[in-house]
Amino acid sequence: MPKTPRPSHPFSSSFHPSPSAFPPIPSATPPIHSNPSLTSICKNLSNSACKTPHHQRKTTIMKTPSLRLRPFAAAILCSLMAPALFAQTATTTPVGFVTVTIPAASDSSTPSNTVVSIPLYGTADYVSTVATIDSTTQFTLTGAAWTPGAFADATAPRLVRVKTSTTAAHVGKFFLIAANTTNQLTVTLSTTVADIATVLSVGDSCEVVPANTLGSVFGTAAKPPTLTGGISPNVADNVLIFDGTTWQTYFWTGAVGSPVNIWKKTGPLDRSGTVIFPDEAVFVIRRDTAAVAAVTLMGTVPSTAEQTDIAPDGSTFLSNRFPVDATLGGLGLQNLPSWVAGTSPTTADNVLIFDGTTWQTYFWTGAVGSPVNIWKKTGPLDRSSTPIPTGTGVFIIHAGAAATLSQALPYVP
Repeated sequence: MPKTPRPSHPFSSSFHPSPSAFPPIPSATPPIHSNPSLTSICKNLSNSACKTPHHQRKTTIMKTPSLRLRPFAAAILCSLMAPALFAQTATTTPVGFVTVTIPAASDSSTPSNTVVSIPLYGTADYVSTVATIDSTTQFTLTGAAWTPGAFADATAPRLVRVKTSTTAAHVGKFFLIAANTTNQLTVTLSTTVADIATVLSVGDSCEVVPANTLGSVFGTAAKPPTLTGGISPNVADNVLIFDGTTWQTYFWTGAVGSPVNIWKKTGPLDRSGTVIFPDEAVFVIRRDTAAVAAVTLMGTVPSTAEQTDIAPDGSTFLSNRFPVDATLGGLGLQNLPSWVAGTSPTTADNVLIFDGTTWQTYFWTGAVGSPVNIWKKTGPLDRSSTPIPTGTGVFIIHAGAAATLSQALPYVP
């Protein structure tokens, strides 16, 4: 059977307007171990390294503002271990925030470039169990009494997320809500799901959560963005969202654009409600030279496994799904049945990691490369421990069939 042709490379010289002032990602850090001990992590809070923000990203549990512990992994896990300290029960999902610093441009012709992802969910509007499966895209939740259409508002979109399931591999799946009645949801299916009945069963638990959007993440007229507005994307800061094929460019018009104070793409429409899905990262281009932009991302901490759809024969801009640092090997992409190993990046699937200036390309050698079964860049070194900091992401070029990446919690709830 002939090998599936590799997707074309998504980046061109025009995508990189200039080198960035963003600090480069370190070449390697110790790998993240699965399910670390809560006690051992909390002990590390006294270490000086644990008190230093990593890669300009600060994360904090918000229950007690004066207790701003870092790193985020330790703060989250210690809050789970000591619920009384944070005024919450052991069954309450911790609430926190991530502050992402987007550097100022070096000069008027040298914007900064930053990969941003949101590892937190909005606080759930509703949690219940599945009562019935009604069609390929519809199901009813027990006890619901919603206002019809409330979750289909384009300015405040909602996701439904599988919280518990009889099938562990379904936990963490999410879908955009397209419509709702008083108790029934209609969802938009993903590329790997043809029928909601293959993901949900009667009795499974679901939660309805606000979707992260351009407006909720980067600001609106009511809460002005720290990114700089302008009359066009050529003069304003940009947020780029990858749609699977091309980069869609958005910018804030501010007081100088037309219409004023909206997120714009083309035409006069306000794009503030554009969804940034939990599994996708975005690319921010900052042209303002005056100051850094601090973007604060608020929400609840993931408390279950996460599922991410990997596009078939195409590209995916994958977020770091959890509010802790990950590693290239720890993502587990090499374990996907359709992941293509190879002897070089031209014959294998690729993972691209942005280092602040350029995209560094990695590939899995598998049984055919040399050395075998390592993540490789150049030379014989195993790059599996290459860090993927919280609040960032990676770009995947995958030539195989559609796949779902299942990631277990890297901490113990």
